[in-house]
Amino acid sequence: MTGVLSGVLVLDLSWGIAGPAAAMLLCTHGAEVTRIERPGEDPFADWLDYRVYHRGKRSAVLDLADTADRDRFLALASTADVVIESFAPGVTARFGIDYPTLSARNERLVYCSITGYGPESQHRDRPAYDQLVAARTGFQWEVRAWPGSSADHVAGRDLFGPSTDLPADERHWFDRSGPVFTATPAPSISTAYLAALGTSAALRARETTGRGQLVETSLLQGIVAYQGSMWQRSEHASDITGRPTSMGEIMNHGPGITIMSGSWCFYECADGRWINQWTSRPEWAILAGAGDELRHPDPAELDAFLAKTGGRNADLATLLRVRMQAKPIFAKFPQADWVRLAAEASVALQPVRPPEEVLCDPALIEDGWIADVDDPELGALRQPGVFYRLGLTPGSVRRAAPRRGQHTQAVRDEAATMSAARTIAVGPGRSLAGPLAGIRVLDFGLAVAGPWGGELLAQLGAEVIKIDPPKQNMWLSTNMAMKVNRSKRHVSLDVKSAEGLDVAYELVRQSDVVLMNIRPQAAAKLRLDYDSLRAVNPTLVYCRTAGFDRSRAHLPGNDQTGNALGGTEWEDGGMARGGRPYFSGASGGDLGNGYLSAIGIVQALYHRDRTGEGQEVHTNIVNASMFSSARVYTTPVGQRFERPTVDPEMLGLGALYRLYQCREGWLCVAAFGEAHWAALARAIPVLANDEHFATRELRSTNNDALACVLDEQLRSDSAEHWFALLDRAGVPCEISSNQFSQIVLDDPELRERELIVSREGHLVHGRMEMFGRLIEFSDTRAEVGGPPAIPGQHSREVLRQFGYSDAQIDQLCAASVLFETTAPVAASTV
Repeated sequence: MTGVLSGVLVLDLSWGIAGPAAAMLLCTHGAEVTRIERPGEDPFADWLDYRVYHRGKRSAVLDLADTADRDRFLALASTADVVIESFAPGVTARFGIDYPTLSARNERLVYCSITGYGPESQHRDRPAYDQLVAARTGFQWEVRAWPGSSADHVAGRDLFGPSTDLPADERHWFDRSGPVFTATPAPSISTAYLAALGTSAALRARETTGRGQLVETSLLQGIVAYQGSMWQRSEHASDITGRPTSMGEIMNHGPGITIMSGSWCFYECADGRWINQWTSRPEWAILAGAGDELRHPDPAELDAFLAKTGGRNADLATLLRVRMQAKPIFAKFPQADWVRLAAEASVALQPVRPPEEVLCDPALIEDGWIADVDDPELGALRQPGVFYRLGLTPGSVRRAAPRRGQHTQAVRDEAATMSAARTIAVGPGRSLAGPLAGIRVLDFGLAVAGPWGGELLAQLGAEVIKIDPPKQNMWLSTNMAMKVNRSKRHVSLDVKSAEGLDVAYELVRQSDVVLMNIRPQAAAKLRLDYDSLRAVNPTLVYCRTAGFDRSRAHLPGNDQTGNALGGTEWEDGGMARGGRPYFSGASGGDLGNGYLSAIGIVQALYHRDRTGEGQEVHTNIVNASMFSSARVYTTPVGQRFERPTVDPEMLGLGALYRLYQCREGWLCVAAFGEAHWAALARAIPVLANDEHFATRELRSTNNDALACVLDEQLRSDSAEHWFALLDRAGVPCEISSNQFSQIVLDDPELRERELIVSREGHLVHGRMEMFGRLIEFSDTRAEVGGPPAIPGQHSREVLRQFGYSDAQIDQLCAASVLFETTAPVAASTV
């Protein structure tokens, strides 16, 4: 078996990125996917090349408004396992292909619906293009490089002080006001993960219930998932000095932690190439490059330098001054020399690379993460391969994307002979409180990537137990940790001791899944690697999330350096057009890695349900970065194919998909196709009268001139004025909101839908308001968890559950193997 989903039949009715990318993940792991294309123009034709997203699929053109073609589709759906669609709310009902209609014909059908905002949302009729949803929800402002964090900016905190003399472009990375348009289609990428995860979970649930169900998610929920660290509020909060302060401050910084704009981690080298150094401090580089040759700094000298600059406890102004001191040092030596020295010293530093270079990386090719595909039009192409690997069922890229309509006749012939008598094994028909109800997960993950996978499993109904050593207590108080551990119980355990390892093994013996994201050599040393734990529990599903591929597995990895290696930072900074690398909340490295781990684990459980076999799952940040840029492909020699790229000011991908500054506010326009252009030209007559823009080809050739005309026109009035005018004319557009994050936690609709939830009982913060439901299931709807635990909150409770007596637990605590919390509930309100 090459794919865990072999034999699963999928009908892909989606377009854009979210649906096709989700279907691609299923296809790569064995599902047989038939893409049902609509006749006429694809609205994304100017902006998307589907060679990666549609690889391995078949393509048939069916007109669902035509009775005969609709009947053909109904015949296909009557024996399908999965339908994925991204129509606007209400459209499938008008066509007669909605979930109630199809499920009446096929009760085992899993029907995944992807919308912009949700079928019952007040925004349900707004255009659901990626950057328009990012504009309406304020996401374009959230990904801006604010010093400190977006929460600091929203709260009005100037972390440099009002009299700072530090230059604006150093503090903000670029000296431009306003929102940011990233090349990474982050809302769709996040939603693609959610759709693939929800569909996989529903297939797994079907093995037990015997029934399919409706699975729903949206671009809005994709953004909520990405912003869960920032969109938080608590009843009680105080910093380590006891001074009352805001939730944003205590949770974004926490004791001794300062989170800076990710753009501060970039340095240009002597050869004009860039590196990303993150978590390790620039003082190391200042000493390493002080002379004429690079050298390893003396440890005592480095300690003394760090003590002088304040190290991790320095304020942002001091940190920035150190960074400015490091810039000319990095510029003395080429990129490769810095990468070599950092690897020798185990410093977190990696090169910023274009996606084409990533796809030609010999280590990634050797590790099997890159695929060679014979494209019928372009010949030999190199693309990202599998994005996560299951040890027993690894998956593969089976063939190139088809020509549009290539399989239409074959699919019509199949529909004509299709029978609902296709035999599918029926499950025992039990009900489930969630797709993963009854599954127990031990989450040993650190930081964000590992724990995010565990949090997603908890949202699917799994019982997730977070296990950390006491040294992680500080991190667990931060906003990022609270997001990724919202729904778990917490055990504080020293697994380095023999007694602690024995406890861990007993927990493993009685569990189904282990999540691990420490480096493999550390896991092996602790005897928490897959081989060790498989000996304890042979049917275990074990997921190892990593920073990089096997050749770099010994190096320290993180979100920023993984995205540098994976190509996202190159794309988002518009470097192909002379920009600088850029890291933001749109990059999705850590979160993407967590998403991939959750999808892989659910599919491994699906396999175990059928065969009784456990297996190992592998994911990494570089693969998540490649998924974010999966629209890119190259040749074996690294040829660059033309594609829309963001400009250095990060305003847009072209004149008609772009941010514009108005007299007051910002407007985002997404004019795809001839109908949108005609509407835009009616609303702004000067466009209709200019022969340079008369055809699609001329508009492409004269893109810069068109952007200048639109920029001049839109600056003449407010964003509100232009929004009303263009929206009425039928031009897809949105005002880029800088207010959404300030009202999102109080939005009554989001609360009613449980996209935002309030949970009582945090032992420090009291009532907490956080992100909520990311995927809707019609049949196996799990409860939304929370609030987050504090370190050791459930140590005694969990060990009792696993058979330990109070006397044994007391002995473990006395020996400093197990730790319990005694934290009081906060008494002050801010």
